[in-house]
Formats: sequence, C-alpha cells, structure tokens
Amino acid sequence: MRRSDALSLAMVFTVIGLCFSPSHAFAQSKGPPTEMIKGAYQEILKACDTNKDGKLTVQECMGAWNDKTKAEKECKYWDANGDGTITEEEYVAQVRKIMK
Repeated sequence: MRRSDALSLAMVFTVIGLCFSPSHAFAQSKGPPTEMIKGAYQEILKACDTNKDGKLTVQECMGAWNDKTKAEKECKYWDANGDGTITEEEYVAQVRKIMK
C-alpha cells in the first residue's frame, strides 16, 4: 500500500470514528476520547514516519500526498507551532480545535 493511500485511509477512519462512535456522548460534550485521537495519530505514523522517530516531519507528511499544494496546506495546519515536526500533542490539540 502506498503511503498516500495509507494516510488517506487513516484520516478517513479517524473521521468515521470521531463522527460515528457508538458512544456519541462525546459529540455533545468535549469531543472524542484522547486515546481515540492518539490511536489515529499512531496509524498515521505507521504509514508516514519513515525514520521511525515517533514524530512526523512536515517533509514526511508532504511525501504522503500527490497534490503538493494541498500537502503543504494540510501539513502546516497539523504543525501548529511551526517547528517542522508534527507531534502527538499537536495532533490531539488540532483535532480538538476542529471538533469545537
């Protein structure tokens, strides 16, 4: 499976999991459980973290996309502090931001 396919699948499953969880109570309160968000991040790492350091560089993120313009926009969003690395903490915070 190509990395772009794996990344796309991880993102789709994340959205499906967040929107259609059997416990939809989180949708009415503070969002999905942190463990669910972290699990989605770990799936993305499996597909894209080429150096296996547990972090996702913007370059690793961009390498997973065919459309480089979209890749740049998406990867910069997830790199909330602009340091060139997408961490689990940033990912969780950005998902929480989306779910508000």
